[in-house]
Amino acid sequence: MRIMLNSCILNGTNWSYFDLGAGLSMPGSSIDWYFITEQISQRKFAPIISNQIIGSTLFGSHDTVRAWAEKIQYPLADSDNLTRVAQFLSATIQDSARAKSGYLQFLKQSLLDLARGWARADQAYLDQVKGELRGLTLSQLAVERLGYPDFGEEMDNPLRILAALDIPIYLTTSYHHLMEAALKAAGKTPRTQLYCWREGLEDNIASEYRTDPNFEPGVQTPLVYHLHGIDDFPDSLVLTEDDFLEFLVNVTQDFNTDAIPSAVRNALASSLLLLLGYDLHTLDLRVLLQGLIRGKPLRPRSFAIQLNPQADGVKDTVQFQEYLQKYFGQVRFDVYWGDPQSFMKTLWDEWEAS
Repeated sequence: MRIMLNSCILNGTNWSYFDLGAGLSMPGSSIDWYFITEQISQRKFAPIISNQIIGSTLFGSHDTVRAWAEKIQYPLADSDNLTRVAQFLSATIQDSARAKSGYLQFLKQSLLDLARGWARADQAYLDQVKGELRGLTLSQLAVERLGYPDFGEEMDNPLRILAALDIPIYLTTSYHHLMEAALKAAGKTPRTQLYCWREGLEDNIASEYRTDPNFEPGVQTPLVYHLHGIDDFPDSLVLTEDDFLEFLVNVTQDFNTDAIPSAVRNALASSLLLLLGYDLHTLDLRVLLQGLIRGKPLRPRSFAIQLNPQADGVKDTVQFQEYLQKYFGQVRFDVYWGDPQSFMKTLWDEWEAS
């Protein structure tokens, strides 16, 4: 049995956080949509999907990071910083693996609690699922047990739109398999692989997730490449500050080796990239830019989707915009001020019209 979430919860509450602030404009007219769709048709377009986008798809406006910080009694003011909250717990209990497992368990319980408030939710079935919770990943709980998100025919979700485009490689720093679920809903057969960023990790993951040098991604058989681990294997998560430092050192060394598939290396070096849902202040983006993206002269000028800076407590919005424009300009990215949903809907319209 699968419980289907009413789509209005996703399309209403979930994306309202990304509304533009006063004084900001959506620079749609300055974007060369034809060039973007041309790159997609030539298989030279690679989205990089943040964990924040996946989290918003699952939890809407529910702030799971602050809730987890409160649960573990995080003592500092930046309780919205997942990396630091995870570092605190890892250091406190002297066990990184247990901290990661605890974080994933908290997410599963949070999603199950949210499901109890859904319209027409079957409480008896949810009680049954609760008994299975320990043996499920968050991805399995959401997609297989709860049937959520509903990647139907409506193009109302960035992941659904991405899945419908002719893209052979999807890069993500999310720990969960929602991009794969969207691709399957689009009639495709995705292949999941993950970067083994620490020594010994390859020996502890299932063989189907390891790098396969003979696999050639295609539009109908795309590769979803997880850079920061997957929830099937909690120890694979790049979650704490120490994890990110180790990841940065190793990915810099591994970029030109077979540790990373050649198709992924080629996409990062020569494709038009789309950074979807990243916050400049978080380590996941900064590590990506430093370890994987900076210094690739053959790559076309790409796009970073930036949310409303006023939501981050910025005092001078205009000055902050100028700063971001210059920061991303250094790594050959143009900033699109708006929400991922609006960008992806416009891209889909342009793709269909091309």
